[in-house]
Amino acid sequence: MATDVHPRSGRAPEQPRWLLVTTLLLSVVGLAISAYLTLAHYDTAIRLVCAENSTIDCASVTSSSYSELMGIPVPMLGLLFFAAITALTTPWAWRSASPLIRWVRLGSVIVGVLFVVYLVSAELLVLGKICLWCTAVHVITVALFGCVVADEYRRVGQTA
Repeated sequence: MATDVHPRSGRAPEQPRWLLVTTLLLSVVGLAISAYLTLAHYDTAIRLVCAENSTIDCASVTSSSYSELMGIPVPMLGLLFFAAITALTTPWAWRSASPLIRWVRLGSVIVGVLFVVYLVSAELLVLGKICLWCTAVHVITVALFGCVVADEYRRVGQTA
């Protein structure tokens, strides 16, 4: 990752407005869904609103052995991921010239997509069930990955 800092302001070049709005909106929606899933995990009185049939079954997926990783509920990991990515997609973070913020943002979405691959594999190949709320989080994670990678590609193109 090249450092693309404006010589006078010490800031990174301006990002397209669509990128700022889209990534922050996706992050906040992911955070909200993860909070809902986390609450449902800890409070058995909360029943996930989810259409159910032979394939779609949120309760089966969210209560399976794959709903925890090393004793940590997957929704809690999602909550932590989206809290971090929300901070990393604020306008301040996008404008920062710090390469560390860019590396952490890029690394976070890469790890997020790899985790999505693992979770979708568990849902489809092992459980044979799909959770619509989980799928929404997966789609948001992949979209964030696309936005962050597109921005890195744009930045590299500007410095070439």
